[in-house]
Amino acid sequence: PPAIIEPEIFDLVQYEMKRRKADGRWTSCTHPFSGKIFCGECGGVYGSKVWHSNTPYRTVVWQCNEKHRGQHCTTTHFTEREMQSAFLAAFNQTLEERDEITAAYQDVMEALTDTTDLDAEKAQLQNEMEVTVELTRKAIADNAHSALDQQEYQQRYNDLCQRYEKAQARLSEVEDQRLERTAKRVKIKLFLEQLNARDTLVETFDEELWYSTVDFVTVLENKELIFNFRDGRKVQISNTKWRAA
Repeated sequence: PPAIIEPEIFDLVQYEMKRRKADGRWTSCTHPFSGKIFCGECGGVYGSKVWHSNTPYRTVVWQCNEKHRGQHCTTTHFTEREMQSAFLAAFNQTLEERDEITAAYQDVMEALTDTTDLDAEKAQLQNEMEVTVELTRKAIADNAHSALDQQEYQQRYNDLCQRYEKAQARLSEVEDQRLERTAKRVKIKLFLEQLNARDTLVETFDEELWYSTVDFVTVLENKELIFNFRDGRKVQISNTKWRAA
């Protein structure tokens, strides 16, 4: 039967889960902004807060969680509508540069994401590990059936274990690098698809567009924002620009 999701998409999901867990950015919340907005001053994650909850002025805002843990960062809060407007301004600015972005990626996409060298090294390391396992088994069998010098045997066994562990450690590094390149290829591909799917500027916030294009957002002073898009592109938006969006 056909795969439920494409292998490259699966690799992207695995890469994102691993990266966010390592960075402490993992969140199970389903809100589009959760785990995506960071304080540019202290590095804290922005979370949602309800202001004036029992009044007609009830408002949901996003602010740095570290403000309640002793940090005195000066970055300010955002309403959901403000963040949505800022995203539209950043995406539309990128959309206006679509032709230049697409042309640039056509030249460098393969070089950025090619895994040929890693695939070859992975195969070599897997072979090395298989050979080492067989040599270890032979050493154990020889020791069981022959009167070997135990000090020499132990040294041989330890050397084979170290040889295996060294290959295993490098294989883990190679697999991480390969996953990173594969994820980069998928992220660039999805990002370009979103750019090329639109003939006009985007006027309303779209959760799918947000999820498929935004990696994370960094909040600076005076409500300036840096949108880090999934293809690695960074777009800085001043509050005067996104307020006009």
